[in-house]
Amino acid sequence: MAEYLTYREAAARTHRSIRSINRWRRGGMPMEWQKRDGQRVRVVRLDILLAWWRERLNSDPAHQYRLRKMRIQHDAQHAE
Repeated sequence: MAEYLTYREAAARTHRSIRSINRWRRGGMPMEWQKRDGQRVRVVRLDILLAWWRERLNSDPAHQYRLRKMRIQHDAQHAE
């Protein structure tokens, strides 16, 4: 069974703001409605959220720079 997260839970899981999650939804991330405690709330499936987040992270130049730096340090440690 798929796990569903609210905007707040999704923001906490990805270390992003609720505004970022909302922006991702407007950008095309699939969201659904669920009824929780008598109110309708917008939710996203965890697997969809993490895939969307990874895609955004991999296209971020700053993240690519950090990955390259870590790879160089890792290679230098293992070359010794």
